Amino acid sequence: MSIRDQHMTNTTITSPPQQEVQGEVSFPPRARKMSTTSTSKPTRVRQTLRFLRHFGEMVLAMMLGMGVFGVVNGTILIPMGFPYLSARLFPEAYALAMAFSMTVPMVAWMRIRKHAWRLSAEMAGAMIIPAALLIAVCSIGLLPHTVVIPGTHILMVPAMLGAMLYRWRDYACH
Repeated sequence: MSIRDQHMTNTTITSPPQQEVQGEVSFPPRARKMSTTSTSKPTRVRQTLRFLRHFGEMVLAMMLGMGVFGVVNGTILIPMGFPYLSARLFPEAYALAMAFSMTVPMVAWMRIRKHAWRLSAEMAGAMIIPAALLIAVCSIGLLPHTVVIPGTHILMVPAMLGAMLYRWRDYACH
């Protein structure tokens, strides 16, 4: 017999003392000893598929926010006299407003999916920080102001992907 077998034969499992409560169903002794809890970890493929699904959901939420902002801005805000939201006249203000409008539905969807506020704040940062950085770079004259809007959109996706990869377990195993 191996050491493990000897150890296992000397081990006894006892159940807690029985206390009869009126109206309580008593399980047989063997049933009290068994556990049916399973904590298996999802496979790597399943984790990757969950991660990609969540990434796609975030991109769709961003696009929804961008579309709503475009419609509201073009049909309501600018005609009502808010020219500072014009992409042609004030690209910096437009880029910040667009980033905000893309962040709101994304964070809302994350909260619907029961993600923590910490993850929502990180994702919001991944949306706002690229816009703020590009505005700063353009303001000091290193890049032309025409780069702000497309550059913000281009940088948001890798920033969001980086935040998600940094928290792989939260997005792939959620």
